[in-house]
Amino acid sequence: MKYKRLAKEELIELEKEFVNFLASAQITGPDWEKLKQDENGKAEELLDVFSDMVYEKVMSKIKYLEYRDNRSLNIYCCLEDKILLVGLRVKENYSLDLTADDLFDQMNKSSNSSVNIIHSEKGYTKDRGVEVFELVKSGCYITDEKLFVTIKGII
Repeated sequence: MKYKRLAKEELIELEKEFVNFLASAQITGPDWEKLKQDENGKAEELLDVFSDMVYEKVMSKIKYLEYRDNRSLNIYCCLEDKILLVGLRVKENYSLDLTADDLFDQMNKSSNSSVNIIHSEKGYTKDRGVEVFELVKSGCYITDEKLFVTIKGII
């Protein structure tokens, strides 16, 4: 598997898509039930293929990811051939909280020297979808370009 198998709850939500997937392989409902009983290994393999297809579609649509804790903020821009990173790091001896809703108000009130602004880029070392998936698994969540553009504008 390239990603991971969808959970039972996720498969239930995607029942219509899974039925279409099976139909494209010329597997009917009764055939699927028989396959699960008689050839469980093949049924498991089909679940894995379907799961990878779903994750591939989702990962291909992700452009921006965000990871934040109280001392760091990372915004990733996932392009086709590389990933860009902009972010903030709170310097030692400063109490700025990067998880706060009023982050930019806090930054305006404190000195500009309270954070380091970081930026970098790198080519993918693995398949793009796999790297994006790993970022999501590590705690990143999908976001839009607003914060990326804002921080990029500061640089």
